[in-house]
Amino acid sequence: MTPSELRARVGNFLRDQAGVRAGDRLLVALSGGLDSAVLLDLLAGLRHELGLGLHAAHFDHRLRPGSAADSRFAAGLAAARDVAISEGSGEVAGHARQHHLSLEAAARQLRYAFLDEVAQATGCSYIALGHHANDQAETLLLHLLRGSGAAGLGAMRPVRQGRYLRPLLEIERPVLAAYAQARGITFCEDPSNADLRFTRNRVRRELVPQLQARYNPALVQTLSRTARILQAEDELLAEMAQQALQTVVCEQSPHKIVLAAPSLVNYHIAVQRRIVRMLFEAQGQGPFDFDPLEAVLALARRSGSGLLPLRAGWRMQRAGEHLILRRGQLAPAEEKVQSPGQTPVPSRGCTLITEELPAARFPGLRPRLGAWCAALDAEALAAPLTLRSPRPGDRFQPLGLQGRKKLSDLLIDRKWPRILRDELLLLTSGDQIAWVAGLEIGHPFRVRPDSRRLLLLELQRES
Repeated sequence: MTPSELRARVGNFLRDQAGVRAGDRLLVALSGGLDSAVLLDLLAGLRHELGLGLHAAHFDHRLRPGSAADSRFAAGLAAARDVAISEGSGEVAGHARQHHLSLEAAARQLRYAFLDEVAQATGCSYIALGHHANDQAETLLLHLLRGSGAAGLGAMRPVRQGRYLRPLLEIERPVLAAYAQARGITFCEDPSNADLRFTRNRVRRELVPQLQARYNPALVQTLSRTARILQAEDELLAEMAQQALQTVVCEQSPHKIVLAAPSLVNYHIAVQRRIVRMLFEAQGQGPFDFDPLEAVLALARRSGSGLLPLRAGWRMQRAGEHLILRRGQLAPAEEKVQSPGQTPVPSRGCTLITEELPAARFPGLRPRLGAWCAALDAEALAAPLTLRSPRPGDRFQPLGLQGRKKLSDLLIDRKWPRILRDELLLLTSGDQIAWVAGLEIGHPFRVRPDSRRLLLLELQRES
């Protein structure tokens, strides 16, 4: 491939695949290595033709003594092409220790955070990365060795999140080397790329050459094609799972997910796995490993269970036809009730609305009453009314019973999920429980034939 052919191919990618238009600004991630040096040169040659603005960014990982020299080299590459550059650095080793990450993962986190920051500061809509076909082949092999599914085996996407662009992803490294030689481009090699302590380096320097020599000389091209095929299939599966979410998800918040278990298990197992993975990754819990994913699906297939740990503070429980996943524990809530009026309970994302009415209205209210709407005899209630969380030792007289029983026993009898007990709210009158919201009213507070006034209560949750 000649330099002009490579330049045309990159230009077509930017226009047709990435949707870059005249007037857009691109940030070029510039390490100073072969791939990024070639990418910078290609984009600099295309900027007038495509009407692009360019800015470069170099991040020093501070992992070796000579890394500052790479920053100076990258600055020289940018200056030679009349491209402004922003430089940054980070303590990758310290970040890795603090967050229990590998050096590679920590470097990636800090590098992308820096690129995002520079892009915002310089008005760049896109961030161009220098990954090429050899990088893609290595990534696919790494994910295969780790047991990834279709999403992972699709490896790197040419366009990610609509702004991270990889114009060279289908170009093999020898083509880039030939371009650099023809254009007289100098570049620097990071010595850490030869360090076999890093898994990627072992894949690059040991596994890939052996596979090429003994099994497939066109390995890079083959794996690059495989990644493209898997990406297309992964996109289809993601669309199917996204549509399925509408019938499976009953409730979703940053700390709770409630799924309709029968609906979930009716889908193909591939869609089931994708649904669960998508939900947890949306909570910032990705990548989601195979074993906890299968544990969720196994629970969805059986009825009844205790409280089971999952990962990262998440727990799960099957309750009837619902599969409930929760993270963390809610702090106890206690609010003085405005009666009549509205009583917000911010920690539970709900509001108690109370209204006093003549008892003669009670028959007409019956269709409205239910788990979250109740009517009590207003004259049986003593101020102040309180809406609070359960406490150890709470006792309650359910409607129709003569004596009081432990609240905990009532919850077991009514099969209230243990995973949700910290969400329960009680309306108390003095030292008595008048209403267990979602379950039952207290017998002493029922509306009787001789009642004159009633208090209508409705617990409304935020959508």
